[in-house]
Formats: sequence, structure tokens, C-alpha cells
Amino acid sequence: MLTVILAADKLRVWVPTTLLSASMVPFATVSLCFGAVSWILPKKLWTWLDNKLYSTYMRLTLFVFEGVSEVEIHLYGDVAELKHRKESVVVISNHQSNVDWAVINMLAARQSPDGFEYGLRFVVKYAIHFVPLFGWYIFQHGYIYVRRFGAFVPDPVLRQFEHLRTLGEPFWLHIFPEGTRFTHKKPSIIANSKAHAKKAGLPVPEFTLVPRMGAVTLTMKELRPVLDAVYDVTIAYGQTRLPKRVGLAPNMFEFVSGLPDGKQVHIHIKRFPISEIPSEKEAVKHWLQNRFVAKDELMRQFYETGCFPEVYEKRAAKTSFCRTIVPFLAFTGGLVLPIFSQRVRRAYLITLATSPALILWLHIRKCV
Repeated sequence: MLTVILAADKLRVWVPTTLLSASMVPFATVSLCFGAVSWILPKKLWTWLDNKLYSTYMRLTLFVFEGVSEVEIHLYGDVAELKHRKESVVVISNHQSNVDWAVINMLAARQSPDGFEYGLRFVVKYAIHFVPLFGWYIFQHGYIYVRRFGAFVPDPVLRQFEHLRTLGEPFWLHIFPEGTRFTHKKPSIIANSKAHAKKAGLPVPEFTLVPRMGAVTLTMKELRPVLDAVYDVTIAYGQTRLPKRVGLAPNMFEFVSGLPDGKQVHIHIKRFPISEIPSEKEAVKHWLQNRFVAKDELMRQFYETGCFPEVYEKRAAKTSFCRTIVPFLAFTGGLVLPIFSQRVRRAYLITLATSPALILWLHIRKCV
């Protein structure tokens, strides 16, 4: 029995990548089928179908990162505002781990009793568009690709902003202003950030990186007419306070299958109505710098006390099991079907074979 328990625990390590990666095949197959008939469907119906599909996948991630991980979630700040307002917002947060996006999804799931996973989009790195199937789909849903290196290519970004402006429904667009993860595994990045702060006459951060301004200032310029607010989110992980792990946030494997000690995520939310955000570019830069100074102070308090100020809910209730088990069963069934059905197996093979063409399509259409 002990052997079985140990084997089952080891399997938890492979749940995030295997389940989420493999599920992209049935997901993309359905999306391509929707796309094939989209030209004869009313736009509202097509949007509804796409939102349902996307929500199903995002709830599968909740099944993994909330259900399987058994993480404790602690909420602070303007959570009530978030829960009771379905609005179009830009979300900014600190960046420590490849789990951060899943934490933002946890917030979207709590936006209302029905959740708001379908409205969540991210500004992501250009390289992600090469990820088979996933890179193609997220562009269709309104994600924005940005290049970290080389010249800025404005046209694809501006087209995605136009898509969001004319969406006709609320959305969240998330940005990591730091541009890369804060981790003590890469001390040179932290050192460069501190050097930049000193050179620019800014407060030197200890627990965050100096934010990059381009994505936020351009987003505020292009989306301001349809925005209701900005959510400033600060994320901290309990594991980072454990001995020998100070400043080392968990990766996806550690988050899901790590030791119970410190398996907590602390989330602080500050809501700013759009009327309180300056419109001039330089003023937006100054506002963002101040937000990261405040964010660094929040992180300092977390490392000293183990929590943030302005407690809203300790050990928040998990997302309803009924909302996450159905997507899990649906995708699991979708992954098992090819074993029994030659038609499904053929459909999946066709989907996989189209992946290079879909990446090429993004380039031909100048989407990236």
C-alpha cells in the first residue's frame, strides 16, 4: 500500500504538463472545427462557443493548480470590488514563477459566481507563438505577442488592441511589467535591475524588478476608452519563506506536487478606477514606478510576517469542484477516445499535422 501511495504522489509531478499539454490536441481540434463553420455563424454565437471552449480549458487548469495541488489561497485588499464588478480591466502583477498566470486565472474564476475565465487574456512573449497549436489558438482569443528583443513591431499589437476595443464584452488583459521573472536563480537580472534603478534615481527594489514601461503605456493609450479600471495584483508564495528557499518561487511541478509546508499563495489586489490613472505617457510611467515601489514594500511585509496587510479572506474556498471536474472528465475522455475510435485518432493526427501551417499562417497574416 505504501508503494502505491508513493507512486501516486510521484505521478502528481507530471499532472500539470502532461494533462495540460496533451489536452491542447482535442482542444485545438474542436477549435478548428468551430473555425471551419465560423463564416456561417452569427458573430455572437461564434464568440459564445469560443468563450465556452476557452473557459473549459482554463477550468481544467484550475482543477490542476487548485484541486490537485491542494494549495491554500489567501486574499487581501479590494477583493470585494473584484468579485462584484464584471468590467474591462488591465491587470498588472509581479512575476516570480511560471505559475503566476494560473494564479491570475484563480482570481478570474472568483470574479462572479459563474467565473470570468473566458474574459482573461495575457500579453505574452513572442516565442510562445511557436508552441504547437497553443500559440495559434491564443492569438485567436485575443492574446498579444510582444518581442523582448529587436525592434518593436507595432502592427500586430495594434490589431489585437482593436480586436479588444470592438469585442463588445468585458475582458481582463494581464501584463507582467517586469518583463521577466524575479528569481535568485538569475542574480544578474536582479543586479541589472538594481543598477538601472540607481542610475535612474529610483528607489532600489529588493523583491521585484524595475518595471518596463512600454507595454503598459501603450496599452493604456490604446484601450483607455473601453477600460473601467486597473487591478494591481501582488503575488507571494509560502514556499519562498522556507529555509533554503528564500526568494525562490515554486515552478509548476513544485506548486502541484511539492511538500505541504508553505503550500500557500497570497494575493493582494488594489483596484484603481480608470479615472484615477493619468492619461499622459510620462505620468503613466511615474504611476507604474510608484506601484512597484508599493509592491516591493508589500513583498517586504510578506517576508517579515508571512502575510499581506488588508486581509479579506484566509484559506479562501476553492473553486467549485463541479466547475472543474466536468472539464477534467471531458478532456480526459477526449484523450482516451483515440484508443477506441479511428475517426477521432485521424482527426487528432490531422490537427497535429496542421500545426506548422498554423504557425506559418500567423506569419503570413503578420499576426506576430
